[in-house]
Amino acid sequence: MTLQKQVYQQQAIGVIGEFADTSATVAAHYVVKANGDVLPAIGRAFTASSKDNEVQVGGSGAFIGIAIGPKQHSCSTEDEAGLSLKDGEIVQICSQGHIYVASKTAVKPNYIAAFDPATGELYAYDKAETATTAKHTVIANAKFILFSAEAAETAILELK
Repeated sequence: MTLQKQVYQQQAIGVIGEFADTSATVAAHYVVKANGDVLPAIGRAFTASSKDNEVQVGGSGAFIGIAIGPKQHSCSTEDEAGLSLKDGEIVQICSQGHIYVASKTAVKPNYIAAFDPATGELYAYDKAETATTAKHTVIANAKFILFSAEAAETAILELK
């Protein structure tokens, strides 16, 4: 049997909510809150709420960042591994860096990032007008980088 000599980038991609590289990052801890019946999850967008140090999944407030740290979450809560969070849990929210995410639409390099205000799920668009037409909120200074991915596949989002 021969050993594999090449690793294809699509096969070696990381875990949603993890940093993709060692570029500069900014992240802070927040209390995450549900948006109605929609529970928070790693890899989703969060906006400011009316309380200090509290963010809600999706929402219409100022964009705060993307929930990260799936390994810390699964270890600290002793839950099964997964991306779901509990309402009121303290989680790291990334506002700058390159992170692995899943987009509900296909991704190409330099596509802009947007999120659904009802769920916080991410979408990729070639231009802001398309996101606005779809009633999604564009994330300022955010774009998908490095490679293309089909809908629901892992991609790299750059937050500046």
